Amino acid sequence: MKDEGLTWDYNSTNVRIFDIRKALRRLLFSLCWQAAPQRTGRFLRRNVFSPSPHPLTPDADAWLEQGRVFRIRVGKRIVQGWQWGRGPGVLFVHGWNGRGAHFSPFFAPLTAAGFSVTAFDAPGHGESQGNDTSYFEMTDVVRALLRRATDGGIQAVVGHSLGAAAVINALSKEGAAPATVLIAPALDLEGILYTAFERHGIPETVYRGVIGRYEREFGYSMHRDNPIRLLPALGHPVFIVHDRSDPTTPYLESRRIAEETTGVRLFSTSGLGHKRILAEPDVIDWVVRRVTGAEAGEPKAASVRCSVS
Repeated sequence: MKDEGLTWDYNSTNVRIFDIRKALRRLLFSLCWQAAPQRTGRFLRRNVFSPSPHPLTPDADAWLEQGRVFRIRVGKRIVQGWQWGRGPGVLFVHGWNGRGAHFSPFFAPLTAAGFSVTAFDAPGHGESQGNDTSYFEMTDVVRALLRRATDGGIQAVVGHSLGAAAVINALSKEGAAPATVLIAPALDLEGILYTAFERHGIPETVYRGVIGRYEREFGYSMHRDNPIRLLPALGHPVFIVHDRSDPTTPYLESRRIAEETTGVRLFSTSGLGHKRILAEPDVIDWVVRRVTGAEAGEPKAASVRCSVS
């Protein structure tokens, strides 16, 4: 009993300290926003919307060395991308802190099947310009690449996490209907961002102000263009792959929208989390079959429990 009491006191103290720090941050951000909104906005842009470098595997590096490099200007930034293979195109859109080459396990089976593959580093990521980016800017990059497509055109788009959100927004604005696969998608992005700001003690007025500036800069609305609002209206089949234990993007949102939306099919996995899902052979096989139009039964699920609904 004594040990349990000490543990409870320790945890309670930690919670109180966290709450006090959060309250102090909330007060500080409120005062800073009132006194210097421009400077506060720039601070948050640097510290909240600046991705962290994420290393590549030797295999991913090797794919970059083999790829055909291209560069495209989107807004104020130069975005670098790579292409492999020839034929109908598959566009890959990575998530926050990601790189285009993180999809490299998908490239060999697709190019072997006669498809071309396009991947890029989003602004503020990898080889592309900038130190920060946003959902809206990533949407503009996807839209630009959809319009730029040559050769066999873009037959399919695969997006991960925030990249999947940008795919939904871009397709809704362009009226395009390629085969669409969303891996661990950030569907309720508005809710995810609001919760993240609140958890770090950033007041709602500051959150609204910062997001509002992005909205005015890029011409989108976080509320109207929230992916979970746009997905049901896309009007073509969409496949979602999501792990039940994903700690970053809520699996339950994917399950709910698959249950409620005609044309949305969910492939659920267990034990892969948010990033390892991109390297799981059963996931790669299932996605490639959907992208290429090949007939497929249920996934083998040798090392991971998978189910399709």
